[in-house]
Amino acid sequence: MDWRQYASTESIIPIDKAFPLAAPSKSSGSSGKSSGMFDPLSAGITAAGMGLQGLFGAIGARNQAETQASIANAQMAAQADAIRNAREIQKGNLGMGMFNTIFGAGTGADLEFGRQLAAKRSEFAEFLPKQMGLGREQARWQTAFELSPEARELSRKERMGRLQETIAGYMAQPTGMFGPIKRINIEALAG
Repeated sequence: MDWRQYASTESIIPIDKAFPLAAPSKSSGSSGKSSGMFDPLSAGITAAGMGLQGLFGAIGARNQAETQASIANAQMAAQADAIRNAREIQKGNLGMGMFNTIFGAGTGADLEFGRQLAAKRSEFAEFLPKQMGLGREQARWQTAFELSPEARELSRKERMGRLQETIAGYMAQPTGMFGPIKRINIEALAG
């Protein structure tokens, strides 16, 4: 379609055809003369129509306002519920944190101590006599070893070696300065 067709004067509808009730009447009363004014009946019907339109428009606007208010109230209620739920979650988290702290320092530590105590008791009840018996046997073996002739000979050799090292340290400087010096009988010193 072309826009020019709407711009022509032929497409303009005269007001009396568009709004027949609002157009001036051609006959006024029984005389048939035109007064140039609107017909009172037409004007009354038009006014009544406009009044009803305003009334229904006001009712529609009121309904629309009520709808918008109910939507806003529902949104505010949802936000309030979300805030309330968030507060409840925060309270729960705080309570769990306090519970963990108290349980960890109080009851939890007592339970852990009780478990450790039971473990030590079972360890001592089962293994301590064996350890004590083994320790006693080890002490007996050590004493028997120290009193044996082989252990005495080994001890004497260790003492002789330490004496030789000590004497060699003392004799190194004079031997270097004055030459060989008479050897000391270490056997007599070791005893």
